[in-house]
Amino acid sequence: MNRVEDWPERLLALIDERRTATFKWGAQDCCAFPADAVLAMTGVDPMAALRGRYNSARSAAVLMEKVGGIAAFLDALLPQVPPLLARRGDVVMFDADDGPVLGIACGVTAAAAGPNGVTWIPLAQWRLAWRVGGIV
Repeated sequence: MNRVEDWPERLLALIDERRTATFKWGAQDCCAFPADAVLAMTGVDPMAALRGRYNSARSAAVLMEKVGGIAAFLDALLPQVPPLLARRGDVVMFDADDGPVLGIACGVTAAAAGPNGVTWIPLAQWRLAWRVGGIV
């Protein structure tokens, strides 16, 4: 999966569009938002097999257990890199009070789905990262 030529603009447009989007399981959550960003940047939906299969915290947890967890799911799709080597547009993971959360690297912060829109997570909190395609 490679990034399209105008991936920076597409990523910025998605983040801007979701800036005030309310958190919603299956649509604007810790997996769907980064997957939508990858889709915008590459044309490939890494979450295609999971869409429509959950709509609550409980159903998301059951689904993640079935796929071996968020990290294992991503490991099967993308190469893992050390968080300090994550580039803009890569998927990153950090810990929240209720478990692991995914976001999209945007320099030294990551954009993630928060309760009332995009929230920003500093690099120091990232614990895993995955490379999203080659850069055009």
